[in-house]
Amino acid sequence: MRIVSEIRLLSRTITMPLERELKRAGCLPLESYEVLREIHESGDAQLTTVELQTRLAVPRHRLSRLIDRLAKDGYVGREKATSDAGTHVVITDLGRRASNNAASVISAVVRRFFYRKKRK
Repeated sequence: MRIVSEIRLLSRTITMPLERELKRAGCLPLESYEVLREIHESGDAQLTTVELQTRLAVPRHRLSRLIDRLAKDGYVGREKATSDAGTHVVITDLGRRASNNAASVISAVVRRFFYRKKRK
């Protein structure tokens, strides 16, 4: 069970600087970025909320609120599916720009975190 504690600690150790730098750069929070990235990287494959939930391992109610907020702010939209799949969540141009901006910040933080020079 100690491994679970170690994994959680490592996650917090990485996530906290990421969140801080995203906020400092005026980007969306990490959780929002993860949703946008997943939609953006799906390309032409339109994703339903259920598919996003499965891919991101986020509880349905939490993901639903997150998508509502992203839609309200213009980062994603919802389109009626042609089948019985309900609706697809699609990224907007604003969402693509926000995703790209956050990706740049995250990349810089990860590089600093893992590749910083060791002090003597």
